[in-house]
Amino acid sequence: MDGDLEITMKWSEDFKIGIPVIDSQHKRLFQLIDEVNLALKKGLRSSDVEKLIISLDQYKTRHFQLEEKYMLESTYPGLAEQQKAHAHFTNKFNEISNEISQTGMTPALVQAITVELVEWLKEHVTGLDLEFGRFYKPLEKNQ
Repeated sequence: MDGDLEITMKWSEDFKIGIPVIDSQHKRLFQLIDEVNLALKKGLRSSDVEKLIISLDQYKTRHFQLEEKYMLESTYPGLAEQQKAHAHFTNKFNEISNEISQTGMTPALVQAITVELVEWLKEHVTGLDLEFGRFYKPLEKNQ
């Protein structure tokens, strides 16, 4: 693996869905990806990577629960699609975490995490979640 490889996306206000707590969590995900890239550049210290994995696991659990709560409360018609995407990401993340537990941290695994996160940003945060934001925004004004 090329140690100089950097896979990243930068946070943009265009990615806001209009629910401040969710937007804040999305912004944190962008920061976590930057931290992964920094770990790749500096070399892998298992304690740093372990903290990052724990942060990602806590993030996804809290974030998905919160998003789905808002979607359920607003009777969002795309909830099932979101739940399926959340389950897929969780399964993929768990596979990578299990591999780390079995083989230890490797540059290839850090790369897999980074690729998965960037794909998540591209496909989900800047796609499906923005669709939910467009659905939710008019409802919020009526409350």
